[in-house]
Amino acid sequence: MIKCDILVVTAPYTETSFPLQAPAIIKSSVVKHGYTASTFDINHDFSKMEQTDGGNFQLLKNYFTYGEMDDKAKINIAEDYVKDVSERILQKYTPKFVAVSVFTYQCQIFSEMFSKTIKSMDPNIGIIFGGQGIMTQGINASDGWVKDLRQRKVIDHYIVSEGERAILDLLKTGKGHGVNNTDWKQELNLERSPLPDYGDYDLDEYKGGRLMITGSRGCVRKCSFCDIHKHWNKFVYRSGQSIADEMIQQSKTYKKYRFSFTDSLINGSMKAYRDFITVMAEYNSTAEERITWAGQFIVRGLKSMTEEDWRLTKLAGAESLGLGVESGSEAVRNHMKKQFSNQDLDEFTAQAYNYKINLQFLMIIGYPTETGKDFKDTIKMFEKYKKYQSIIDSVHLGSTLGVLPGTPLAEEYAHDLSLNDGENFWIYQPNKSLTFRERIKRRILAGEELQKMGYTISKNDNQIRLLHFLWGVYKSKQKQGVIDLNTSDIQDQKYS
Repeated sequence: MIKCDILVVTAPYTETSFPLQAPAIIKSSVVKHGYTASTFDINHDFSKMEQTDGGNFQLLKNYFTYGEMDDKAKINIAEDYVKDVSERILQKYTPKFVAVSVFTYQCQIFSEMFSKTIKSMDPNIGIIFGGQGIMTQGINASDGWVKDLRQRKVIDHYIVSEGERAILDLLKTGKGHGVNNTDWKQELNLERSPLPDYGDYDLDEYKGGRLMITGSRGCVRKCSFCDIHKHWNKFVYRSGQSIADEMIQQSKTYKKYRFSFTDSLINGSMKAYRDFITVMAEYNSTAEERITWAGQFIVRGLKSMTEEDWRLTKLAGAESLGLGVESGSEAVRNHMKKQFSNQDLDEFTAQAYNYKINLQFLMIIGYPTETGKDFKDTIKMFEKYKKYQSIIDSVHLGSTLGVLPGTPLAEEYAHDLSLNDGENFWIYQPNKSLTFRERIKRRILAGEELQKMGYTISKNDNQIRLLHFLWGVYKSKQKQGVIDLNTSDIQDQKYS
């Protein structure tokens, strides 16, 4: 058995193409300070069931993610899996603490079941929950869920901040900044963090073939719908040299040569970004195995991201860039505080096309101020960009816009928003014609029109299921139907 001070596990169900970075960072951080640590990816363990028992995998995925169980008698299947994986973990490890990475709120059901099971097997093991998923969703989002778990002694602690310092404080003193929602201080020097340790994972089992990398935390912009500034007050970033060094070192250690940035934006600091692409372009020019990468970008026109920047971006290994375009209407984007013009977007897209770098467009259909004309402007934008289709490899239409607590939409514009029915069922008083029904209509129509043009629409199962779920809730409130909830692929549906 492997004795360790802390075992970090990843709760299902979330991304399975590559191991999540946070547990690997926690492990390397605590080991650096003299403690012992191991990691176990339950999320990946669970995903293997898809190949061996597809029916039960889908049943459990629906239950763990959405709480859906058609036959309540089948709840024992979930209990059996949780018991099995818990037994296997405790047969292999003897941890003082088990830290559960609750990546999204859709990991809550499994996490609670798992904690109860571990506690029943060994009540002396301390349970720590962390990750963005510990906060309950909705307009009144809070840590009420984990507070309740702690009061009922299902868990011992929870962390609402960056985990590295908080975990160390817990190991040292049993308390600390960010532990159980106490005040925490953001780490302002990312250079201090050691490289993520993936030594416990068989990386060849992950179909994505990528490793994650973080160059910054926070964001330089304050988009009206985004709550990132609730998590990080400041935008902090590493030097371009240190990011390149990590890529090169990790590629040599794990023989993986494709990376994905976790950053909200890679080019937030153009100085750091230019240093990074300069180093990577030089490395790739002589490397036996070229390194490539993908991640989120700010749309920048040629005044701030020059043609030389684009040339080096290509040579540095840029493979795919995600863009928060959100709307084809400047008026909508101005209200969002996106800080780029149609000309900026035209220049950015043209440069990506010239250098054959793929783009993903991330869109919001049905923003509160979106008029019928604004919606048409979005469709017209895609008509204009048909000439760039070869590099626009997908369009993410999302589900519907949820007004998140702590965002400028929820705070600055609260006087114009009715939020009483929950984050997705708002009414924007100056634009009352944009009902929830109308938002769903536009979401479906956008998908249909873009598919006719030849674009690939990202079919995110979670987003589609969320859209169905929300519409089901809305139908129960409004007693009117639009969408056939029995079909799984909303892209094939016609609005009537």
